[in-house]
Amino acid sequence: MILFKASISITIELMEEKYSLEDLLPLERIACDVPADSWEDAVREVGKLMVDTGVVENRYIEGMIATTKELGPYIVIAPGVAIPHSRPEDGVISTCLAFAKLRTPVNFGNKENDPVKILFALGALDHTQHVEALKQIAEILSDENKFEQLLDADTIETVSAILFNP
Repeated sequence: MILFKASISITIELMEEKYSLEDLLPLERIACDVPADSWEDAVREVGKLMVDTGVVENRYIEGMIATTKELGPYIVIAPGVAIPHSRPEDGVISTCLAFAKLRTPVNFGNKENDPVKILFALGALDHTQHVEALKQIAEILSDENKFEQLLDADTIETVSAILFNP
């Protein structure tokens, strides 16, 4: 009986798809020099990249804003970086990421990590598919040199080279 349980868990684990940063973030969902007057504008702009590529419904953008208002600016995970997201039922069609580098940083209300210049918006269908991509983001943000390069990047090509080349 124990062997059977182990066999089932291995099969289930193999069936769960896990995506890399490059899998979830195509070039058409990367934008630089994005104008935003407020954190809500910034979230709308990065969310629009996901809506325009058909991976979330339009209502997901308002879901990200509502989640941030309800739970606070915990989405500002590091100095200058936010990861807005909402619940799958708010309109996620497929697991995805979008990246926006703002023209001018905006405050989210996080005293430790404001102002925000970089947003990685996340749309997740479950709790596992995006984990590998988030690990890769954490590695990039932890590498001082790569993080500085990302802050200085001004083209989609430069951003993608930093994000997708270890």
